[in-house]
Amino acid sequence: MKRRTLIGLLAAMAVALVGITACGSSSSSSSSAASGSSSSAASSAPKQTQNVTVMLDWVPNPDHLGLYTTLAHGYFKNNGLNVKLQPPSNVTDVAKLVATGNVPIGISYEPDTIIAGASNLPIVAVGALVPVALNSIIAPGKTGITTPAALKGKSVGVSGLESDDAFLKAITQHAGIPLDSIKKVNVGANLLPSVVSGKVDSILGGYRNVEAVQVRDQGLNPTVIPVTQAGVPPYDELVIIANADKLKSDPSYQQLVRNFLAGLAKGNALAVAQPAVGVASMKEVIKGYPANQVKQMVDITAPLLNNPAGFGQMSEKSWQSFANWMLANKLITKAVNVQNVMTDKYLPAG
Repeated sequence: MKRRTLIGLLAAMAVALVGITACGSSSSSSSSAASGSSSSAASSAPKQTQNVTVMLDWVPNPDHLGLYTTLAHGYFKNNGLNVKLQPPSNVTDVAKLVATGNVPIGISYEPDTIIAGASNLPIVAVGALVPVALNSIIAPGKTGITTPAALKGKSVGVSGLESDDAFLKAITQHAGIPLDSIKKVNVGANLLPSVVSGKVDSILGGYRNVEAVQVRDQGLNPTVIPVTQAGVPPYDELVIIANADKLKSDPSYQQLVRNFLAGLAKGNALAVAQPAVGVASMKEVIKGYPANQVKQMVDITAPLLNNPAGFGQMSEKSWQSFANWMLANKLITKAVNVQNVMTDKYLPAG
């Protein structure tokens, strides 16, 4: 499940945004949000709620565990929001729709948020949904690849994104092996079948909580190495994004974002504490995976959502380091001050 990096597209979007304004939420009441301390919306939800569409980064999958657990257990409604989680019709649309105000909140990626900042899109990350990298090197046991250094002389399947070369460069430098000692094979969208069939020895771009489970379920006993344990700087895989311009000028929008994050914090905590609850919350929305794989995926995902710094917290130092790394590797064309593209000020206290 590989992130779509959209450097050229986001730059074009920045030009197209001039004069475009729209609203992605509607309110039937101006009342303040309830505190939402119950796992059921029935007893504590406000009588009237604000309708909010949240544009996902992809179709529903285990990465969205916190979101769907929050929705299923009423924590959004407890905070005055009637939330609709909407998969994108086109994966390139999320940043554009948030930047133009067509949807108030979206789910994106730290690298893409930095790219948006470099392209002058009015996008800001307001919380980390998945506060660790999921992108991993995945290699079946029979290949003998147990460390990044063991990639020497082996093939690696990639999906052809701009970031592939930068990631491989960082991994080989960290492992102390020549970049040209690895055979890079562009397999497009076929990461999983290419490694299961043996077409490639390993893949870069599969997620440790999704493709790694699928490879393991084939009896291939894979080694799974998150890229941030192999030389790539730390980053947040999924983040919640909002419209930066509206956050500066619209108090009602500021409150909407606060209410959304307050509800999500409670649902995320429940998903971390009780993964079985998360399985039940997601079983009707995740398509294409056998039930036993869904349970495995959720069990792996849940502890990864436990942010040691507190729900949603993002490290400015880490973000700046990653943005500088992206610039050095030509993933962006100008420096980005990450204070302009991320903020923790709307997260709930504690």
